[in-house]
Amino acid sequence: MDAIRCAPRALLAWPGASARLLERGVTLERGPGESSEAFENRVGTALMALYRDTRDPEAFEALHAYTGPGVLLWIRSLIGRELVNLDPAEILQDTFVNVYRYPTAFREDHAGSFRVWVRTIAGNVVRRAALLRARCAERELPEPTELEDHARGPAQALLDEDESERLRRAWVLFLCFYAAAWKELSQRDRRTLHLVEVEGLSYQEAGRILEVGRSNMKMIVFRSRRRIARRMLDAMGAPERAHFSELVVA
Repeated sequence: MDAIRCAPRALLAWPGASARLLERGVTLERGPGESSEAFENRVGTALMALYRDTRDPEAFEALHAYTGPGVLLWIRSLIGRELVNLDPAEILQDTFVNVYRYPTAFREDHAGSFRVWVRTIAGNVVRRAALLRARCAERELPEPTELEDHARGPAQALLDEDESERLRRAWVLFLCFYAAAWKELSQRDRRTLHLVEVEGLSYQEAGRILEVGRSNMKMIVFRSRRRIARRMLDAMGAPERAHFSELVVA
């Protein structure tokens, strides 16, 4: 337990992942002469190897929380002034969707392996996004006198397919965050949300089953949804926390 408490601050919310790293012999403190950058690279690589080998959602969340800020800085440096129309947060999300989907492609060759690998992925995502934006900009508007053609050309079909794929990948990542947040709820809160959101019972009907008054049921549902929203926001690093929370719990 003392070793876990000495883990980096960003990993304290995931004691299970920290414990597994310790079981693997990973030291969660900086070694003598080890720079902060080398330490972060080493722990990030260990987290990626843990997720690759176990597919543990907590390991992925810890990886995202621990390495995400550094990857975001790298993405912003790639975008610079020339690609200001690209959203760094969106690029970061697509990067970690690829990390989530293809962990077996990761090779743990040295302490900085994850840093090199994830930057390569981010660079590819930036180039692909820039290419798609360029294709959109090159599309010419039809002349006013021409009849509108509703048929999808090859370029539009490619864009539509890409957007659909990105949406599917984002949804998988979103569900991963939701599942992890759901597990942190108490058994009563999970049962309450299941009755209201899955079985479609009214607050009064669900309250009879749980022997809780209608007003208390509303409060339980509200707080449970808010806990899930806050937990997901923390995992995703969303900047507009209050606005998103209101959207989720509405």
